Amino acid sequence: EEASLLCVQAGGVFSQRFVMSSAPGHPVGAGPPTAQPMTVGAASSGATVGAQSYRDPGEAPLRKLTVDLIKTYKHINEVYYAKKRKRSQSSAAEADGARRTDRRLHNEGYDDENFDYIIKPGERWFDRYEVDSLIGKGSFGQVAKAFDHSEGEYVAIKIIKNKKPFYNQALVEVKLLELMNKYDSECKYYIVRLKRHFMFRSHLCLVFELLSYNLYDLLRNTNFRGVSLNLTRKFAQQLATALLFLSTPELQVIH
Repeated sequence: EEASLLCVQAGGVFSQRFVMSSAPGHPVGAGPPTAQPMTVGAASSGATVGAQSYRDPGEAPLRKLTVDLIKTYKHINEVYYAKKRKRSQSSAAEADGARRTDRRLHNEGYDDENFDYIIKPGERWFDRYEVDSLIGKGSFGQVAKAFDHSEGEYVAIKIIKNKKPFYNQALVEVKLLELMNKYDSECKYYIVRLKRHFMFRSHLCLVFELLSYNLYDLLRNTNFRGVSLNLTRKFAQQLATALLFLSTPELQVIH
């Protein structure tokens, strides 16, 4: 018969096989059998023979992936973000230089790397519009507040990105706005007024009447506590009126 025994010797773990036999004429189980050890394994990983000690149980992969899983994740994050900060700091100067170079390359320096026009307060366009400030930014472009010296009033100019897909979509917007303004000449249906549009330095520009707060600014001024039910009701009524207008047979526009 054979049996396996796991034993510890001199700080090392060994697997030994014993061949169990009985002497001739001696029945099995009548006395202690002879044992012939044969070492079939070596010291396991982390355990060494001699003065060296076992690996710290706290460093075992099984523990790190079970009991100490949260600590493991935290350590990984710390290492990752430390390396990321180091890379960012070392390449900051190069990145700034590259961005400045890109700006010079886009539309003769008039556009940034996102193909948006670089707003410059005080700049005059066509000796008519004097740019005041940037008041909004979105997917299709940005909106600048400007003073119209011909009309003597402030307007909002939507400046479309200098990219063909955005330009094409903006032309559709112009067509729809002109159609809606045509059928809402008395401003009864809460449709924003498009005054005119033009091209300026490869950007399609839409001139709108200058309105007041947008909804986000309004909520921010209330510290995001919301608005009154009466004001909410007025907003809802105006939205419903505008949507009803869009569904008229002359328009049949789906928002």
